Amino acid sequence: MRRLAIAAAVVAVGLSGTGVAGAADTLEFELPSRWNTDYTPGSHCATPGANGTYVEATRHWFKQTDAASVANFNDEPIPVTHTVTQKRTQTTEVSASAKDKGELAKFVSNAFGFTYVNQIYWKFKQVVGPYMLPPQTQGRLVWGFSMLDTDNQDVTCGEDQTWHAVGAPYTASFPEAKYSELRIDEPDFEVD
Repeated sequence: MRRLAIAAAVVAVGLSGTGVAGAADTLEFELPSRWNTDYTPGSHCATPGANGTYVEATRHWFKQTDAASVANFNDEPIPVTHTVTQKRTQTTEVSASAKDKGELAKFVSNAFGFTYVNQIYWKFKQVVGPYMLPPQTQGRLVWGFSMLDTDNQDVTCGEDQTWHAVGAPYTASFPEAKYSELRIDEPDFEVD
């Protein structure tokens, strides 16, 4: 059985974990709030012929790429770290093959007020941690990326100055930030 250690860190500002969800230790975050109603189909627009994309957040989660086992057999807490041995890259994934990922990231940034990019990475030899590992415990340092999944609808501003849906809806998954945490194992035995 797993539980999150008190010490969990985010390598970017603005994320807050809500705990472990499900048996597979998938970490879900709170969905971001929209800053505006821009590009909402049926809403007012100013310039007929203008194009945009309405974006709706559907899932905000942690995509784990790596882990390292850690243990502390001492009687005092110790700091634990791990040096990344392989560069990990996460790019935006879009279900519609002809979409400009950079342009779509601008619409997501506009909707939620956080700068989304097409690619983010953990560098070779970058250090994960430090986290304080309690005495007589073992666990895992895990790292990867916080991700935002979206449903998207392209829109165009009609002559009636309202946004109209164009084409079929599609999905996307955006890398938001590097994320790491310490997960503590709960032993099935008593430690003396």
